[in-house]
Amino acid sequence: MIEGLTHEDGQLHKITKYKGKISAGFAPGEGTNKSNSPKAAGFFRMLKEQVTSQRGKGDKIITIKSWALNEPVQKALEQSLPNPNDTPRRIEIVSLYKTVSEMWESSMAMYSSTDGLLCKSHGVGTLARKLEFTADGDRRWVDREFDGKVGCAFNDCPDKQANKCKPIGLLKCFPVVDMAPNPYRFETRSINTIIGIESALQDLERLLMAAHAVKQLEAGKQLDYEGFFGAKMYLVHRKVKSGGRDVYITDLMPTEEFTQNVMEPIKRGLKKRNEVAQLSGAAGNVSLLNQAGQQLLEGSSEEAVEIDGPVDMDVSDEKEIAVNFDADAADGEVIEEAPAGGADDFKGSQEPSEQTGSDMGKEVAESLMAGSKETPEKS
Repeated sequence: MIEGLTHEDGQLHKITKYKGKISAGFAPGEGTNKSNSPKAAGFFRMLKEQVTSQRGKGDKIITIKSWALNEPVQKALEQSLPNPNDTPRRIEIVSLYKTVSEMWESSMAMYSSTDGLLCKSHGVGTLARKLEFTADGDRRWVDREFDGKVGCAFNDCPDKQANKCKPIGLLKCFPVVDMAPNPYRFETRSINTIIGIESALQDLERLLMAAHAVKQLEAGKQLDYEGFFGAKMYLVHRKVKSGGRDVYITDLMPTEEFTQNVMEPIKRGLKKRNEVAQLSGAAGNVSLLNQAGQQLLEGSSEEAVEIDGPVDMDVSDEKEIAVNFDADAADGEVIEEAPAGGADDFKGSQEPSEQTGSDMGKEVAESLMAGSKETPEKS
């Protein structure tokens, strides 16, 4: 460990080596896209990184990194669908991470293809770090200030107003069709997709916590909480109406296996809690728990809620994302999803989904824990 170089405040500067990229678009001049801007494809494309070299000014060798279609993996994805002739708009992924913050981050960021990351924050009032250049050409990061106050000004920021600073979400995952030690990356500029994925992750995390509480009660001892490790989910690309037009968004949904593994313990816990409460005559508590439990069993994983604990993307993430943008990050035609050669968002009215049931998993977990007592809590 080298504090100040490999580590900062004891935390490692992580560098993630990616096996590939899950994209939903075409780069400029790629495939059916004949324009100079990225275009949404409307389906998933499995990409691999390719490195080429060319001579620049003064015979200097320049290394260029780009993403290209990984044809064998793309074919495997198509063959994995229930109907191999279907358009690949669903991909099964596995999480090999325990927590949400290890596999997902959303942020406000400004990039350029020449200088990389220029500014980044996690929204209004949070610390905003901006890249500045000294007179001698050195680069340094400074805490950004607006009207004498340190922190992100969000809607009042001139860069956001100029459409240079935009939301971005990054998911690290392991597609079943190409499992390897290194993850794939899926990135998006779509606010609808970002809200949907964060909502799903928080809802699923609360279900995992509730199921873990039941398993501990059944085992009669403390068990290690594994979180999302080994969880199987789907990325689903679908068309929706947003701002009066059709756009594609990407949802994160549990697989049938995930649903069964999580919901069966919860069902057992609800049944046990109900039995204990009935024996004790606590009808009021039972009614509340049954209502929450029924909502959990029938609820949609697409409900939008807030998520906690975003963490900084690692160094390699910043470099990879930066290559997707022109020198002026505001230039280029906007699209809905992150394409092979770039990531952007779509303009227009983007209303988040109604936020319902955000405390459902927490309530059930607490109720299940209370169910281990001889008598229920008094109302």
